[in-house]
Amino acid sequence: MLVKAWAGVKGRRPTYAPRTWPTRVFAQSGAFRQTNRCGDLAIITDVRNAPGDVFGVSAYGAPDEYRLCGMGGLRHSIPARILALALMAFIIGCGSSGGDKITFVSEVDGDAEIYVIDPKTGEARPLTDNRSRDFDPVWSPDGKQVAYVSDEAGDLEINLVDRKGEVINRLTNIPGDDEAPLWSPNGESLAFISNQDGNAEVYLMAATGGRPTRITAKPADDRLGDWSPDGEWLAFVRSGSAEERGLWLRNPDGVNLVHLTQENDFDPAWSPNGKYIVFVRRTDGNSDLYLAGRLKDGTWQDDVELTRLTQHQDDDLDPAWSPDSGTIAFVSFRDGNGEIYTMKWDGSKQLRLTTNEADDLDPVWSPDGRQMAFVSHLYGPGEIFIMDEDGGNQRRLTTNDAEDYSPDW
Repeated sequence: MLVKAWAGVKGRRPTYAPRTWPTRVFAQSGAFRQTNRCGDLAIITDVRNAPGDVFGVSAYGAPDEYRLCGMGGLRHSIPARILALALMAFIIGCGSSGGDKITFVSEVDGDAEIYVIDPKTGEARPLTDNRSRDFDPVWSPDGKQVAYVSDEAGDLEINLVDRKGEVINRLTNIPGDDEAPLWSPNGESLAFISNQDGNAEVYLMAATGGRPTRITAKPADDRLGDWSPDGEWLAFVRSGSAEERGLWLRNPDGVNLVHLTQENDFDPAWSPNGKYIVFVRRTDGNSDLYLAGRLKDGTWQDDVELTRLTQHQDDDLDPAWSPDSGTIAFVSFRDGNGEIYTMKWDGSKQLRLTTNEADDLDPVWSPDGRQMAFVSHLYGPGEIFIMDEDGGNQRRLTTNDAEDYSPDW
């Protein structure tokens, strides 16, 4: 058995919340933390060439900085043949996600770097290691590459790194910030936000590179939301006047444009079965969760049925679908601080999973739906925790004095 320590992680906070939360990160012995800013989540998985070595590191992307402090982990030798079979089962079982690995960003070396961590052993390693800020990592559907945002070129550009952290390619080379990469379900293209024309618009480009295509064109700023599971639609959020604001849908070929809602709505997430979109609606200073669904025999271009899922005086945010589309995890401040809750897809059976006096944030489901990763400030700075789907067996993965956040599984 070999014990190793790794260093260096930095990340970024999610933009869904109207309040500011910590965003600096440190990870140690498989744990992380965080300081102040806004950012996104991501997950990275890594498999090394060395026989018998399977590694993962979690990265939490953020324009903020994160540090990873000596993440320890266990490494066991396994015969190559057994490993091959195990990897085959792993790939089949986990499909297009990071599998049993969690991604995050840390600033342990003074700038944001992307990491991947194994939640079972706590072993982690960086995928990037430079003097620039690297954040907002997103796994490709086949698990072979990670898209992320870097300021190495002076402004924000989108890069790709392979799962071993050996090959980095700059995908965009456009004046103005490019950010928020989002893989298409088939992994052939990336949607992202570019400010090259003076405001934030949605662009699309091939994952192999090339000339990006602008698919929105309005003076108001746009923010990316989510792809439909079949890749037919991109959900995005538009700010601006009452006639412009709300949730919008756009075909990636730029043909059909649907104004889905007309309120102060944001953070749309498509259910894995493609039937519903859960989102946050902010009204009179309060945020609640709503569900948009197609009418019977209707399409997303027809009228949709809206259902209010939560109704509290304090904010409910950050919805995340379970892989089977039956359950929604979310963050609620109804208890005086951020706690992780779950509910059925229709808003019933709301259940509190965490019971701390500190903020618990950013729930992310494991690919098999049996566990969740989240960020807890129980010990001060944000750290990565995992728990069972019912809230049991809560376990701290990272333990250091820097911020860890934005987990993605």
